[in-house]
Amino acid sequence: MHAGTMTSPQMEAAELLNEGKEWLPVLDMISISAGALSVRYSKLRDRLSHTVGIAVGDSYIPWLESIEGSEEEPWPASPPMQQMVEECFTPGTGPVLLGVGLSGNGHWSTAIETQTSGRLKFDIACKNTKSSTWFGSQYRLLAPIQPSIRPNSIEFLVESVRIELSMLIGRLDFSDAERRVRVSPISDPSSIQTHRWCYEISLMAVV
Repeated sequence: MHAGTMTSPQMEAAELLNEGKEWLPVLDMISISAGALSVRYSKLRDRLSHTVGIAVGDSYIPWLESIEGSEEEPWPASPPMQQMVEECFTPGTGPVLLGVGLSGNGHWSTAIETQTSGRLKFDIACKNTKSSTWFGSQYRLLAPIQPSIRPNSIEFLVESVRIELSMLIGRLDFSDAERRVRVSPISDPSSIQTHRWCYEISLMAVV
């Protein structure tokens, strides 16, 4: 699929925004889970930040945290999600989180789908009106996790649980010195178009 083509969930997000959908206020928290794997969004200044973690008994252990920008940055480190809603498109399937946000020069949309048990798919796009030097999502590791790095995926061992982040569309980079994961589209950020990147986070096995 072309990097600039929006998926149905992303188009649904845009349509809901145009229709005046009652979105979740930024003051609240929203989350979805796929088995023991969970993504949780909560307010951070003017946007929603998120963590990805695992449920161990009654506890939630976050292991990835989104690196966010500020309202002064036209091209933030991660998509500036400001409104979010949970939807279910097909009976019998898992929920989908749809989010939208605006920066100074871009309109962002995201769709997070629960796949099979223990798998979350992140599908993100930004339509820009001016050239940029960066589009993508960035995470910091919250624990002293030693990753195993492959060309299109990174595997982590978290609390005796093996987790994989794999790219479906885009590029994947890891900085060991900064303990930072970066995912980004393959499109040229200086071009005016819809830029898209897509990745999965999967709960692989208990060691």
